[in-house]
Amino acid sequence: MQLLVLRLDYRSSTTIESLQRQLRQPNSKLALQLPHIPLLAYQNTSPLQLKATFEPIAKQAAVPSFHASDIGFSKEGARFYLQVQPEETLNELHSSLKLAGHEFSAASPGNPWQPRIPLIGQVPAPFWGPLFARLALEFSSLEGIGAALECWTVIGHRTSIEWSIFLDS
Repeated sequence: MQLLVLRLDYRSSTTIESLQRQLRQPNSKLALQLPHIPLLAYQNTSPLQLKATFEPIAKQAAVPSFHASDIGFSKEGARFYLQVQPEETLNELHSSLKLAGHEFSAASPGNPWQPRIPLIGQVPAPFWGPLFARLALEFSSLEGIGAALECWTVIGHRTSIEWSIFLDS
């Protein structure tokens, strides 16, 4: 699967990485994902085709900004995330990318986009409550901007970065 993500600015990435380290279980073998907002997912699509399609949009797009102040949890994947309230520029970028990529095979067609910043997944059930309480104490809110559009190939629990397009600020 190819995942199109918005990588975040240095300041907000540092905050998120700090939260991830605090939430990480000592015996966990899973690597933490780089701070990002997932935008679109595709099945069996060449990363180079995606780059050729999305690079012109990324080069012309306004730098997207976001605000996150709510903590979320999904039992599917047992993952914690920050719920993002997107600014207009982030919504416009997502809409433009989705329209441009309509010819590719979407991984989850029809599902509405819910902008969020993944923190940690595969959390064992006994830790859900304590980790949520810890997050509630540690996190207040986060403002940030997008720094780059990236294409990741995800196979199982392995993620590799195929390409990055840095956004002009």
